[in-house]
Order: sequence, then C-alpha cells, then structure tokens
Amino acid sequence: MSEEINRDVERAEEYEQTTTRVSALGKNRFELSTGLIIAARYADKLRRVALVAFSKIAPRDIIIRDISELNKQLYTKIVEEMKVGKLDVIRILVDAEYDEQNQRLNFTNVRIIRYFTEDQCKEKYADVIRENEELKKEIGELKQKLQDILKVLK
Repeated sequence: MSEEINRDVERAEEYEQTTTRVSALGKNRFELSTGLIIAARYADKLRRVALVAFSKIAPRDIIIRDISELNKQLYTKIVEEMKVGKLDVIRILVDAEYDEQNQRLNFTNVRIIRYFTEDQCKEKYADVIRENEELKKEIGELKQKLQDILKVLK
C-alpha cells in the first residue's frame, strides 16, 4: 500500500504542475473532478485529485483515509447499482470540504456521469423505437376493443 500511496503522491505533484481538476468553492472547499476516465481507474484518479487539492491544508493520511472511504461507497454505486463496466467511460464530480476541527474531509453532491459509445446509443434508440411500436399496437387494439364495447352498449 505504501508504494501505491507514494506513486499517487508523485502523480499528484505532477498533476499540480500540469493539469488541475479542482475548482475552489470556498475556504477549504473544492469541487474535485476525475475528468473522463475508464471506470476501473476512478479510485486512483480521485485520490490523486484530492491529494492535489488538499495537500497544503490537510494531513496526507487524513486525505488518504477519507478518500478511501468515499471510493468504497462509489464502488458500490458504480458497479452494483449503475452496472458500469470496467472499460466504460465515466466522470466523477464531488464537492469536498476539509473540517479542521474534526480532522475530516466531508463529501457532498457526488455526481457520476456515464458516457455511452455511439453504438450503445444506437442500440438504446432501437430498443425505444421497438417498445414504442409495441405500445402503438397495444393502444390500437385497446381502441378497437373500446369501440366494440361502445357498439354493444348502443
């Protein structure tokens, strides 16, 4: 684990110099963004972005601890609830605030955006068209039954 953390710290320092995926929202409060990534890499990327954002105001062990906790919650949502595949493209945005008094990072407004390929969109569109046609047919049948019932009642 230590080697992985050291690697992330080095990458975080590199990110700080090249691209920041952090927007300041207030004192000790930031919006963290992973950017577009494959789902399998979200945890590493989110940890690195948090290290960049909070490295000057929070102890490293607190950042790692709290981001790990968030990553566990995100795993459940991404894999089990949203059924996102490892190679699917996603973006995670989260508002994070460092609470100096309680020595914690607090996360709010977590957004997971899933992106689809053109083929996936076409497939979903075809499914919607198919379902729409079935519903039209069913509505037509119901209208006919209603007309038959009305004829019988007259």
